[in-house]
Amino acid sequence: MNKKRMMNYPCPDRGKTREQYEALKPKLDSRLQEQCHLLHELLESRGYSPTIKYRVKGFDNYFDKLTKLLRKRPQVRPLISDLLGLRVICPFIEDLDQIEQLILANFEVVELEHKGEQHSFREFGYDSVHLLLRLEKWPEGLPYAESFCEVQLRTILQDAWAEVEHELVYKSDLGFPNESIKRKLASLNASLALSDLIFQEIRDYQKELRQRGIKRRQSIEQLLTQDRSLEIAGLGGIEFSAEEDPLTDLEASPRGLEKSMFKALEAHSNKNFSLAIQIYGQILRMKLEAPIRSLVYNHRGMALFALADYQKAIDDFSKAMHYNVENARACCNRGLVCRVLGRYDQSLEDYQRAIQIDSAPFESYWGRAQTWFEMQLYSRALSDCEKVLSLQADFVPAKELEKAIRRQMF
Repeated sequence: MNKKRMMNYPCPDRGKTREQYEALKPKLDSRLQEQCHLLHELLESRGYSPTIKYRVKGFDNYFDKLTKLLRKRPQVRPLISDLLGLRVICPFIEDLDQIEQLILANFEVVELEHKGEQHSFREFGYDSVHLLLRLEKWPEGLPYAESFCEVQLRTILQDAWAEVEHELVYKSDLGFPNESIKRKLASLNASLALSDLIFQEIRDYQKELRQRGIKRRQSIEQLLTQDRSLEIAGLGGIEFSAEEDPLTDLEASPRGLEKSMFKALEAHSNKNFSLAIQIYGQILRMKLEAPIRSLVYNHRGMALFALADYQKAIDDFSKAMHYNVENARACCNRGLVCRVLGRYDQSLEDYQRAIQIDSAPFESYWGRAQTWFEMQLYSRALSDCEKVLSLQADFVPAKELEKAIRRQMF
């Protein structure tokens, strides 16, 4: 039986290759800028405005990588696929998954890799999504450089970690860090991962405030129409006018209460939290049915939380729970504030109460999972995280937390 002839691929001459590189560099720059423009236009058209960095790999880095590949496996034709590189840097974890899907749908992606998923508790390294795009109009002539562009997707914190880690570890001439430094780097990486999750949670909270606008109005209308005999303490009926001070145009009627709540919610949604808090306060001076009073206290607590007035927020959520023992959302909200303040036992108690009240406690399990994680009770955090994903399989923050938990456990 004839053995297949093995072919060795020679390393090109460095000087000649440098000349080829320098001659092609303007064309490579132009092709990369064109690709960057296409990606930027796509993301802008979908409402994204991330930072996009780009670079053509320097000659020395290109040639050193080529030499290393040829020395390691001389019988395998080397493939330099990252000569052109783009890096998309986003504020939030959620953006990464959505932008990844956009790229997959609009470009020819030949390879997709999620960096960091393989890291264990004792390892450290940056998380990042890498996509390899096939390009047309490629300037030929550079040995073993193929018509690809590597795109990296990172959050701002992931990018910061990667840059610092690269300087401290991979560019250092002092050797690899000792075990103590490794543990510190792993701990720092976990802290940054948790920070990304907290930023995402805050963003989800803000999005929920906006998206629930219609639902809020519907719930208020339902509460108001359940009993039109609501007694409202004597502010007296006055004419409603858009030009009047929103704090003085309350009407002594169910319709006036409804208008006032709309004004408060509008200020809340526009992030004018101080005004919203004042209007909620005026409404709470009325004589309200207990369910409505609970609703208003809960909304005012959320506005106070947005202003980082945590103790007053806790007080309002507690009053919301007092006036309506079935107010699961107020329980979750108080649990969140207690977690922010490091009052973990109270946070867990509030989430447990919300789980008992709510028949589909998605938010309660999600909040409790994060509290368990901060307490470093990883098996319990994983259990709650899995319950969240069983209720909403595409919830990106829970997927990211699950990865972080598994890195800590295994």
